Amino acid sequence: MTMQVRLIGANPFLTLYRDGAPVAWASAWRVDWSERGPGHALVHGDADRVRVIGPDPGLGPWLAGTFNRYFADVVAGLPWREPETVTAPVEWDLDLARGLRATAGDLSITVADPIDRRLTRNDRYDLGGEPNVLSTVWMPCRTGLIELAGAAVDGTLKITDDPLYSSAAIADAEVWCHP
Repeated sequence: MTMQVRLIGANPFLTLYRDGAPVAWASAWRVDWSERGPGHALVHGDADRVRVIGPDPGLGPWLAGTFNRYFADVVAGLPWREPETVTAPVEWDLDLARGLRATAGDLSITVADPIDRRLTRNDRYDLGGEPNVLSTVWMPCRTGLIELAGAAVDGTLKITDDPLYSSAAIADAEVWCHP
C-alpha cells in the first residue's frame, strides 16, 4: 500500500489544567519536510486567542489550521479562533533523553522528563473529516511549562499511570500521510 506523505517531523505539545479545566495549550513544530516546506513554528491557545509564531508566515498557519485545530486531546475544549500570526525566529532545543525547550517571540515551551517511549500508529486520524494516517514515536513527559513574556502560565499537567498518559508529550519521527 502506497501512501502520500504530507509531513515528516516532530510535534512536542502540552495542555495545562487548573481545577480540572484546560487553561492553555501549546504545540512546537519541527517540520523536516512537508507539502508546505520545512521549518519551525510554535502554536499557542487559551480561552482568548490562538497564536502562531514562526519565521515562515505560510507554514505556521497551515500547521495550526490543518493539524492543531483537530487535536482534541491538546486543544481540550478550549475555543478555536482564527490564529494571529507573528513572524519571528524559533529557537529549538530537542534532546530525546531530556526533552524540549522552544522559544519564539514572547512564547517559550518546555516539555521534558520523558516517562516512556512508544511507537504508535493511527490509520484513521480524522482531521476535520479528512482521514489521515499518523505514525509517531510518542513520549509522555512529567514536566510541561508555557511561558508568556517570561511569566509561567498557571496550570498543571494531567498525568495518569494506568493507562500511562500525560498532557505533555514529545511526538517525534512523526509522519502524516493521506491514505
